[in-house]
Amino acid sequence: MFRFKFYKYLVLRSLCLVTLCLSTTSVIAQSNQGTGSALRISGFGTLGVTNVDGPGDWGFRRDISQPANDGDFRGDIDSRLGLQFNYAPNAQFELVGQFVLKRRSSNAPASDAIEWAFAAYRPLADLTMRVGRVNIDAFLSADYRNVGFAYPFARPPVEFYGSLPHSLDGIDINKDMQFDDSFWRFKAYAGRSHSGDLAFDGRTSVKPIYGLTVSRESNGLTLRLGLAYAGLDDNPAPLVPLLDGLNSLTALPIPQIVSQVESFQSRLDSSDSHGIYHSFAMNYDSLDWLWTFELTKVTGHPSTRLTAGYVGFGRRIGAVTFFAGYSRISTPKLPVSTPDWATPLTPIIGETGAFQAQALASASAIAVNSSGANQHTFSLGGRWDFRHDMALKIQWDQVSIDEYGARLWTNGTFESANADVYSVLLDFVF
Repeated sequence: MFRFKFYKYLVLRSLCLVTLCLSTTSVIAQSNQGTGSALRISGFGTLGVTNVDGPGDWGFRRDISQPANDGDFRGDIDSRLGLQFNYAPNAQFELVGQFVLKRRSSNAPASDAIEWAFAAYRPLADLTMRVGRVNIDAFLSADYRNVGFAYPFARPPVEFYGSLPHSLDGIDINKDMQFDDSFWRFKAYAGRSHSGDLAFDGRTSVKPIYGLTVSRESNGLTLRLGLAYAGLDDNPAPLVPLLDGLNSLTALPIPQIVSQVESFQSRLDSSDSHGIYHSFAMNYDSLDWLWTFELTKVTGHPSTRLTAGYVGFGRRIGAVTFFAGYSRISTPKLPVSTPDWATPLTPIIGETGAFQAQALASASAIAVNSSGANQHTFSLGGRWDFRHDMALKIQWDQVSIDEYGARLWTNGTFESANADVYSVLLDFVF
């Protein structure tokens, strides 16, 4: 009862905040129109409630940067408020800032609320350079993943977008080209970012990042190819003591154990390594039909390897859109078993030392197996655009989690599980 009252209060408070922002922005916009100001202020937001019928206290998350929760009825999974400021003194220069307020992990720095903060320069009408904090434009929804009004689903598919970095501190260059009835866009980018599970203080610096995307648009069909290199600069803080302990065992005189230690190190130690993202996407939006498909495969260090994708279909009937989707993520080469180090080590380093070594073996196996994200989701829902700037959505997700595949959840275990996620959201722009 207390939780229901709290979320009722949260929704009412958010509605008041939205009303205030809409009123204030309306006044500013009218003032700007009257003075011809180069400053433009806009915004977006989502008020959403989610109910999870799942195992135990497993917590559903929109992405792995969100804090842990105990599942059940939630008002903080999708709710957010964003403000964007565009200042363009002329056609060549523009300053852009975008700030998103949402529930974040206590480990997240305040700067994470800044999604965009960049300066753009257009020396030519078809050439743009941006410097600062920008989006990593490697995937279809990268530019508007926080703007629920921009897509039909309740949220970008968790299996695909749930573990991807959000922003890039660096530079990108965009070149547009027109060929007959097709529009082409080439984008190159470089910089740094961060990734990891902030709910468990698993933040990792990702640098350098550099990549290239090529897209083609024609008659409502968009095709996109992407390739990106992501360097892993250091290890998440919780893994450092474990890796130090494993390193102390490499001098043992038992080759089999040393080989197993090195195998754990290769799976867990991601410092000075990298991941390579290969992506392909198709999106069709024409007349009353829409469909979308996206696939990515990550190679490189074992901690980065995965395959993820989704497909979605939609049909518009007046102001209502009905949609369905399927998404999946798979992490290879799991699970790993816990080796027996205590028995062969007891005669060599004694019972206490052997017990400590066995504890390291168990902790290493748990750490590797906890990195697995293996699940798939069927989704059904509808969207009602009852105003030009507001949309009401409902969605049902049936999620099946494989053994050793619960990384996208909080409080997950190694057992297989199923969950039903029910979502009701109000998306708006202003």
